Amino acid sequence: MTSKNTSKAFPLNLQEGDSDLLLDELQTRLREGRRLFAEVGQILAEIESRGVRELFGYNSIAVFYEHVARVSRAEAQKVTGRALALNSRRTRDGTSTPPVAPLTGVAAAKGVLADGGIDRIVTVMKRLPEHVAASARADAEKTLVDLASVARPRDVTIAGTDLIGRLDPDGNSTDDSTPKSPRREFWLRQKRTGRWDMRGDLDSETGARLNALLVPLAHPVPSGDLDQRTPAERRGDAFAEIVDLAEGSPNIPLPRQSSERATAESRPAESAEKATASSAAVQPQARDDRGRQSGTVGTKADNATGRSRDVAHIRSPRWWTRLSRSRSDAEAASTTRNRAPAQLSEEDAKAPDLPRTA
Repeated sequence: MTSKNTSKAFPLNLQEGDSDLLLDELQTRLREGRRLFAEVGQILAEIESRGVRELFGYNSIAVFYEHVARVSRAEAQKVTGRALALNSRRTRDGTSTPPVAPLTGVAAAKGVLADGGIDRIVTVMKRLPEHVAASARADAEKTLVDLASVARPRDVTIAGTDLIGRLDPDGNSTDDSTPKSPRREFWLRQKRTGRWDMRGDLDSETGARLNALLVPLAHPVPSGDLDQRTPAERRGDAFAEIVDLAEGSPNIPLPRQSSERATAESRPAESAEKATASSAAVQPQARDDRGRQSGTVGTKADNATGRSRDVAHIRSPRWWTRLSRSRSDAEAASTTRNRAPAQLSEEDAKAPDLPRTA
């Protein structure tokens, strides 16, 4: 049994100068293709209603369409999202989920809307707030559908933005009136060659101020010779000149101290005050013992102050310690490390025993 709907052979036997017939054939096939694709969306919505996992074992309708249609994941998500927005579907408990844009679905089934116009209409309908009346939503969608059938997607976007402004003039306003600090980012990294690579993201005000400083200094040198530097090199020289000016300024800020360092510097003063208070509380009982007791108290105070000034946790790293040592100390340390254990034990045995003090 053969079908009666026989397709025309391609290429079509059209007359050479008949441009209207070519345009009519193109529009007919576009309309037919869009209508068939709308039916594909209806089938996808029905599969989603019945359960794609129960029917075919896929986790989502987008993954199912990706494998069946052999398209990319992004395109599958776009097609299935459009299908679910234009067609109603049933949930597992029997309730019906209405489409986001029902009038758009009816027009798409006739093949009069392109995919770009459909996506713009769906985006506008999703942005409309819930307090907009159903009649106002229907009128807005009908206006967009009529426009999308004869205009481009960008025109639909402009009209949709105007509709949102009229139906929801307040927008998504927030009650938080506190000013937010501008977001600024800057990255500086030294490469293996010794040069520095930097990039950043500045707010509009800071970027404009930096550009106002760079532009006057980045102009070509006003001399008879032609400036051979590229625009990027001129801006780099201008930035270096700005760094020189900032470094030579008398108002250059000092390095900020971390909270850990500030706490470490405050500990010696507190310990010294405690030692002074404890020494004042000690009262000598006899004139002969006064000197001994004062010496003991002084020694304790000095030890307490010394312990409080133990800033080992903020000392310089090991590499800086090695660089800061003198050459003779470094050679002596390396010689000691290179000696064999037997040599060290013999020298220790030859060393005279020092008298031990009680």
